[in-house]
Amino acid sequence: MKRIGFVLYLIFLSLWGYSQSYNGKITEVVDGDTYFFKTATGSVKVRMFGIDAPEGNQPFGKESAEFLARFLHKEALLKVVSTDQYHRKLGTLFINGEDINLLLVKEGYAWYYNKYLSNKEYAAAQENARKSKLGLWKDPKPVPPWKWRKDERANGTFHHR
Repeated sequence: MKRIGFVLYLIFLSLWGYSQSYNGKITEVVDGDTYFFKTATGSVKVRMFGIDAPEGNQPFGKESAEFLARFLHKEALLKVVSTDQYHRKLGTLFINGEDINLLLVKEGYAWYYNKYLSNKEYAAAQENARKSKLGLWKDPKPVPPWKWRKDERANGTFHHR
């Protein structure tokens, strides 16, 4: 019976696009959507899937990283979708069952990155944060990080984190 439950769990995760799950803790925050995650078998660099936080030199970049740092050293579950071109794991972080990627969007510390994720809950969270002027939405004309990076590359001032 346990074997059937485990197989159903694996099928469920594959339907949602998750290929691996890790238990562990965030040990270091790089920025608002990138961190190091320590597991029993080692440490991995993670880029949060489905969201994009302001860059460190961008308005609200520091605040976004500080918000994510609230979750340092807390027991967590990381559900990984894939690996990106920089060899980072792309995943969703859960602490006590709460989707932390979604929480960053809800609190206005990250954009919902609909280029890579189609999710009505994330879209609604972003719209609510925008209407409530939370976090980066306090800025009358916030610039999405993907546009910020493009502009920085054009100016020759962008450096990959």
